[in-house]
Amino acid sequence: MSCIARILNGRTPGLSGEIFNQESASVEQDSNMPEMQAISAEELLTRYAAGERDFPEVDLRDANLTGADLRGINLSGAWLQDSDFSGADLSGANLEWADLDGGEMIGTNFSGANLKNAYLNVAEMQGANFSGADLSGVSMYTSLLQDALLIGANLTNADLELAVFDGADLTNANLTDAKKFGYGNAIYQNTTMPDGSIRSDDI
Repeated sequence: MSCIARILNGRTPGLSGEIFNQESASVEQDSNMPEMQAISAEELLTRYAAGERDFPEVDLRDANLTGADLRGINLSGAWLQDSDFSGADLSGANLEWADLDGGEMIGTNFSGANLKNAYLNVAEMQGANFSGADLSGVSMYTSLLQDALLIGANLTNADLELAVFDGADLTNANLTDAKKFGYGNAIYQNTTMPDGSIRSDDI
């Protein structure tokens, strides 16, 4: 487990209705680990265009990456809070343990991405494509996922407290042991529900 993952593993944003405290995280970061590498959106795009793909544990908070082509990028453990990835292509990306709390990811393509144990609390993800993505263990407290595509997504052990899935397509998705899933007016076809049952609604 990476150094940032060890710190993230010790906190539980969104649980019991508590929103993650960014200021506390900064203090914890300063006292427990070396300072993360801060880079700008412009630097990230320049280095990506030059062929670089590995950016683990970078500090990229408040970045504007709308519409960016970041297919296959490695942002595992990165701090991406309050960043805007709307319309960006992050298909096949590695975002394991990444912190995207408070971010805008409207219409973002996360198909086939690794988002295992990522933090997606209080995020706007309407119309995002998570088809085939690994979202096991993610935290999505109060996040908005209306009309999102989660076809074949792995949401096992995810914390979905107060997350909104109205209109989302959960065909072939796996929600085994997902916590506090509110169901909602989603599309269920061969969907594995939190209790392990299979749900298929009439269309």
